[in-house]
Amino acid sequence: MGDFNTVLTSQDRHHGTIIQDMETKDFRKFMNDTRMNELPTVGRDYTWINNHTYSKIDRGLVNIDWMITMRSMSIQILEPSFSNNSPLKLMISQMQRKKTSPFRFFNCIAKHPQFIPEVDQAWNTTGGDWKLQGVKNKLKRVKQVIKRLNTQYYKGVEDRIRVIRRELQEVYEKISCRMLNAKLIEEVNELNSKLEKWILIEERIYRQRSRVQWLKLGDNNSAYFFAHMNNRNILNGIDDLTNDLGVQLHMEEEIETEILGYYK
Repeated sequence: MGDFNTVLTSQDRHHGTIIQDMETKDFRKFMNDTRMNELPTVGRDYTWINNHTYSKIDRGLVNIDWMITMRSMSIQILEPSFSNNSPLKLMISQMQRKKTSPFRFFNCIAKHPQFIPEVDQAWNTTGGDWKLQGVKNKLKRVKQVIKRLNTQYYKGVEDRIRVIRRELQEVYEKISCRMLNAKLIEEVNELNSKLEKWILIEERIYRQRSRVQWLKLGDNNSAYFFAHMNNRNILNGIDDLTNDLGVQLHMEEEIETEILGYYK
């Protein structure tokens, strides 16, 4: 966290020369090569003032391990006071229990052999006295089928992977004790096949949720996708809000009340 003395995006300068790609090329390459991610910011938009030019050259960067371990971090850009540079403050918010989230369709569900037959059956079942009601009932039945397939076959992917790895470790321990036989070798191959399958499914889910499309599947990028997914959730979320009186709100109920009151 600090002054990197360079901009990263075209929005990082105001009232100055237009930011060209060449100006951000090296910094973007550094971010991609090191797989660093910028923490979301609150407060001011820019961190450095030079006459009438405003720039964002100070930022907080974290690696994948930090993003997985500390899931709710942000940078507050404070008032510059007597300096041209605004001080940065690292904020670690307490994770709040989220309300029930809506069901999300993951592409891996469509690859299950029962997906097409069951969705087709749910869609073609008659119901409803009029056309619009019939379509509504069809969509409702299809959603129920997809949710059931997801719960039955894809819920708890991380736990499945953890169990398979534990079973695999137990088999390897038997082999290390000179208990090698054809049955154990077959068991290892079967567990490795299952592990590969579920790791790929986990990677697909994290990739879809992270919206990172430029990385290939099958390269063990689950942690990277998970970190991006977490960072995207932070960017899309509202953990802090300042009301008209200048009071910072942190609790989910307070933020919700303030937003609803603003739009009434």
